[in-house]
Amino acid sequence: MTFSSHLIPLRYTIALCLTLVATWTSAQCDTVFIDHTGWTVTYVDSEELTGEGPDNGHAIHAIDGDSTTFWHTEWQAADPPFPHEIHLDLGAVHAVNGLSLLSRHNSANGKIIGYALYLSMDGVAWGTPQAAGNLTYPDVNAPGQRATVYFGAVDARFIKLVATSNNNGTQHAMLAELQLTEYVGSGCGATGQNNQFVSVDPVPLQETNGPDITLNGTASSGLPLTWSVLSGPATVVGNTLSLTGAAGTVVVKAEQPGDATWYAASATTSFNVIDLSTYYPDVSIKLTEDFPVQMPALMPYRLYANASILHPEYLSIATVTFNVDGTTIPSEFVDGSYQAWWTPSTYGPFSVTMSAAANTGNVTDTTVSVTVSNTIADQTVATFDGDVIDMGTIGSQWFYGTYTLPQSVGAYEQIIAHFDVTCPSVPGGCDDWDRLAWIQFKAPNGQWMELIRYITPYGRACSHTVDVTDFASLLQGNIEVRMFIDTYGTGGWKLDLDLEYKAGTPTFPYTTVQEVWQGSFPFGDPANLQPMDTVSLTPSWNASACALRLVTTGHGWGDNNSGNAAEFYHAQHELQVDDAFAYQQDLWTNCSPNPDGCQPQSGTWQYDRAGWCPGTIPQPGHYDLTAYMSAAPFDLAYIFQPSYQDLCHPNNPDCISGTTCPDCGAGYNPFYRVSGYFISKGTQPISIGMAEQNANDAGTLWVYPNPADDRFQVVATGMEGPGRVRVIAATGAEVLQWRFNHANTLAARSFSSEALNAGVYTVVVESTSARQVGRLVVR
Repeated sequence: MTFSSHLIPLRYTIALCLTLVATWTSAQCDTVFIDHTGWTVTYVDSEELTGEGPDNGHAIHAIDGDSTTFWHTEWQAADPPFPHEIHLDLGAVHAVNGLSLLSRHNSANGKIIGYALYLSMDGVAWGTPQAAGNLTYPDVNAPGQRATVYFGAVDARFIKLVATSNNNGTQHAMLAELQLTEYVGSGCGATGQNNQFVSVDPVPLQETNGPDITLNGTASSGLPLTWSVLSGPATVVGNTLSLTGAAGTVVVKAEQPGDATWYAASATTSFNVIDLSTYYPDVSIKLTEDFPVQMPALMPYRLYANASILHPEYLSIATVTFNVDGTTIPSEFVDGSYQAWWTPSTYGPFSVTMSAAANTGNVTDTTVSVTVSNTIADQTVATFDGDVIDMGTIGSQWFYGTYTLPQSVGAYEQIIAHFDVTCPSVPGGCDDWDRLAWIQFKAPNGQWMELIRYITPYGRACSHTVDVTDFASLLQGNIEVRMFIDTYGTGGWKLDLDLEYKAGTPTFPYTTVQEVWQGSFPFGDPANLQPMDTVSLTPSWNASACALRLVTTGHGWGDNNSGNAAEFYHAQHELQVDDAFAYQQDLWTNCSPNPDGCQPQSGTWQYDRAGWCPGTIPQPGHYDLTAYMSAAPFDLAYIFQPSYQDLCHPNNPDCISGTTCPDCGAGYNPFYRVSGYFISKGTQPISIGMAEQNANDAGTLWVYPNPADDRFQVVATGMEGPGRVRVIAATGAEVLQWRFNHANTLAARSFSSEALNAGVYTVVVESTSARQVGRLVVR
């Protein structure tokens, strides 16, 4: 097959990570595929001999001329990782100048990406690669795609292709056809030169006023490089690049002209230069104009905001402030968001402006007009409203929505979620199966928190309610809500979610919520019988009470799970505080009658289960931890029933498939889906890690030595105990906390800084009488 008839160009491109160029003499030549006749496979590191059938999987199928057969590395009996190799004897010497790979015709996976091609006259002395890098395909996500690279012609009878990666991150290589090209025509043979490669170190993002840049690169031949700027706001002298002061994209070329031994080669790299003065903070505020701020008496209300800016290697948020009708309220970065306490001076309208300033001085403002009101009545607000999750037609297991909710403090004693699922107008109607699902909302710090755990019914509509008052401080203002259903296209669900706010005086008008556990955790894994982390908990500053909100549901069943766990296994778990028993958790749930009245159903809805029933919202367990506040911080541990082990688990060395269990590698082993939140409650303003902002700031704070090399001390005058000292990194993460009974105790304490990275830290000392802030530099 002839690709083209042409004068051999002075330059051509090899598809590598970088662009390579070779140069040689000009002649009239044709580029053709080398005939497969006489080719043999002399070595392959891995091939699937049985799993792909008798006419596929073997290495020989990569050179059989049939695009519907393929070589597949082993996967059934073993699963060897990259790199993979295939060696060929071409049966005769050819002036090889190109490689062409055709991917599998009926799968988009397994395409060879990273590669190196070696050429040899004897199949023993391979030397250095003649082509290497990353292959590119017209559509890497489609089957039947061809990747081709060309290089300077080299005489060879044997080739070695080494594959180092594929397109989908697995350990397999698949290849339908491996083809090679050569030049034919008078004067078109190999020159005796070898192919060299030029690599250039990448240049990171630059800013217009940046310093000169030293360019670095190498040629595999060891020969020197020359540099040039192909385009963009820069100049180069030798290997020193200077920016012109303008923004844009700079393209730099490194060249090695070759010699009698090596073909010429080059590489290009590019980088962006940005003008920092054109970037402004992106901001958002939780406060909404859609609802008044309701409070029965004028009391502190928490404001939340987020601010970010692109290119953190150069830009950062310097300050965030709130301004209410001309009065500035400074914020603190707490638990991933900017927060401030605002006490309205009267009922009526206010203008609230949030300002975020970058380190360049650029400022972004956003203003919300809001009314503070003491008119309070029951109200119900819709979120999901006939929205549909359906894999078969919509193609997603998720639904996302953005909403606004009532905003208040001390105005509502209860929030009830009303959740309805009905059958959508999609093929299959309601999903036939009991699917694990959950509803989450995004907290001000960007973390998704589980509002509701749900298991769908067997193919029918149902209605449900659950108390979500624990999240009252966060279910306010602008909010994102999403739902996941583990459905697979046998129907779907139509969703409606309303939040009912019941007017009344709550016992604790202020709350904070901290995630303790979230995710799926194995039950009875012999290698990990207790997978839950023990967590250290400290109630929020000024908290009067605290509790754990815990939802646990058991999943996995069948003959390959001992005791039909975890869905149908009656287990007893424990909560321990500081290694002592605190509470027992019994998940076992009576499903007939259905706890939510969702019956009758198809399937096995009437069988009791661990923490749930088909067509129910598993009700949260509440565990009061107030008695432990005086010992804070305290350790909370969640202990799964120690006596249970899944003897059919792959991690049980004594499991024998077909003897002790049907299949020790079946994979659907017992697990629990766990969602745990630590709720702090107070009659006064509370925040995670933050004292009241209206505390008395009298006094002076000294941190010394400063900068600190290995230890430092903190002295706070005008401070009465008890209190605490906190050290906070620039990211907002708390890296040290220590509680003291008296300021003299604090002054006598020496803190180690050896575990702290070099940088600038905020030191906060706070008590019931004062709050002081300083800075610590660690070298």
